[in-house]
Amino acid sequence: MNKISCLILPGILFSQVDPEVIAPHSSSDLKQEIKVNILDLLIVPAIGITYERYINPYSSYGIYGFVNFNHYDDDYRYEKIELAPFYRIYFQKKKKESNKGLFTELFSGINLGKVEYYWYQDDIYEPASLYSQEYLGIAMGASLGYKFDNFNNFTFEISLGAGRYLNKQEVEAYTRVNFSIGKRF
Repeated sequence: MNKISCLILPGILFSQVDPEVIAPHSSSDLKQEIKVNILDLLIVPAIGITYERYINPYSSYGIYGFVNFNHYDDDYRYEKIELAPFYRIYFQKKKKESNKGLFTELFSGINLGKVEYYWYQDDIYEPASLYSQEYLGIAMGASLGYKFDNFNNFTFEISLGAGRYLNKQEVEAYTRVNFSIGKRF
């Protein structure tokens, strides 16, 4: 009897392991995501971080933050700082997919930046004058993209969009290109 209880007791104890420890969370259980835009790190140098909160499997909202570490003017990004809240809608083929696949996004943005430009006078044939303008821009725009995820809840996202400034300044519009790697939690 003693030998049988020694064999059965460890089996009972180890059978009570919490299933969440063994299996990772499914992506539908997770409601938040943090992403880093790799393209900003490589090209500018800058850092672009996105926080996304899922409302349901087909929509989410969040905020994108951008800080430019480049001290000289850049033709790719004129912004020094950007904060851009967004609302996103996903278009899935299957009902069980959760916040992945093709999406469209509407965003607004508040940007601080500096741009240098040449101004030519039409009537006078003289060399152009170089001007510098610091600006606070308020923008609205839209993006189209695609999000991939894996079983460990890591994500990869690509998107392309454009925004237009609502206030008057030399820079009237800007593009958004996004290659992000993130983690759902």
